[in-house]
Amino acid sequence: VAGGIALAGGVVLFVVLAALHTEPASMPVTYLVVLVISIGLALLGPLTAKGALAVLGVPLRLSRVAGYLAAHNARANAKRLAAVITPLTLLVGMASTIIFVQTTLGNAAEHQVRDGVTADWVVDSTGPGVPGAVADRIRGLPGVMAVTEIVHTSVRTPGLDKYSVQGVTPRGLASTMDLKVTEGSLDRLGGHAVAVSDVVANSKGLHPGDTMKLLLGDGTPATMSVVAVYKRGLGFGDLTMAHDLVAGHIDNPLSDSVLVTVGGGAKRDTVRKQLAGVVRDFPGAVVTGSGRMADRQATTHKENAEVNYVAMGLIVAFTAIASVNTLAMSTADRSREFALLRLAGMTRRQVLRMLRLEALTVALTAIVLGTGISLATLTSFSIGMTGEAAPAMSPVIHLTILAAAATLALIATVLPGRITLRSSPTDTIAD
Repeated sequence: VAGGIALAGGVVLFVVLAALHTEPASMPVTYLVVLVISIGLALLGPLTAKGALAVLGVPLRLSRVAGYLAAHNARANAKRLAAVITPLTLLVGMASTIIFVQTTLGNAAEHQVRDGVTADWVVDSTGPGVPGAVADRIRGLPGVMAVTEIVHTSVRTPGLDKYSVQGVTPRGLASTMDLKVTEGSLDRLGGHAVAVSDVVANSKGLHPGDTMKLLLGDGTPATMSVVAVYKRGLGFGDLTMAHDLVAGHIDNPLSDSVLVTVGGGAKRDTVRKQLAGVVRDFPGAVVTGSGRMADRQATTHKENAEVNYVAMGLIVAFTAIASVNTLAMSTADRSREFALLRLAGMTRRQVLRMLRLEALTVALTAIVLGTGISLATLTSFSIGMTGEAAPAMSPVIHLTILAAAATLALIATVLPGRITLRSSPTDTIAD
């Protein structure tokens, strides 16, 4: 009953997670889902173990001695098998979720930038930024239709909610960037106007015409007028404001990038050569394709995710220790069983082979369950954060996690088994 209630609670959390649209709200629920579902499977452990053996028992019996005994032992001791499956399931599920939550967000943000940047060329900088003089000179080039300067920072509300902001040149913005506006228009962006992502709009109940109080980059209070709501907030930030307003309230007013769109009658390559001539006079400035913006977004997100990996890695480490400890203790407690098997005629090698098959059974069951839990969790997370059921799971990284889990299971089972089998079976029985 308790296991069924826990699984039902996990299903409810899946629904809740799919309805959450902000990272601070989603993250705790994401990890809670994995934990609750794992607890539910632990409470239903014997049933889970028997279900796994119904499938895996057939190939195990192909090995006439070790495999048959491994299947028989697992079936006869379903509770013991469930006790070692649970922590390994939690390890696989938690590790996969922690890693692929970040890749899911990063992949969605990268795709939004790649789809949203419509400019032909990007002037970037390998130094502190792109000077405003570069943009001014580019605007005077023949064949250039639109130039958008971009600067990034963060702002807070009086209630200390923190939002990422991009400051953009309002004029010609529609020709260089598509934020996928759903309400209002970016034509009125400028001065103290602000466009907000749909996540911010939904959480704050904002619509075009409403006002929003903010503390700018240097702490200056500002009352902003909402002029538009857009969907591509993961890629372009929570808020979009006029470049001059943002740049005037941060330490480094230089632009991070400058987007350049070529006019209909001009040749892209010709404009590219002209841009190269302009940036030659400004050390650090370089001309790249529009894909550079998406690459920068991916790099930035990866750097931010590394901090989360370090913090959440401790959870995975403790879960791994718990898994190894459970497996090792479970094996060490079977010394009399191993002694009886040896007295009945099994060799030490056959007993170890039986243990390896049992460990692989545990690992495979935990891998299937843990992968299923993480995939379902990531799907709900992706629906809530991106609006699409598109979890980004790297096959190589996932296979590495699974290989690590299987290796831990084998080491934590076979090594204590070897130590236990060093004793004489008659001495073990006599003790």
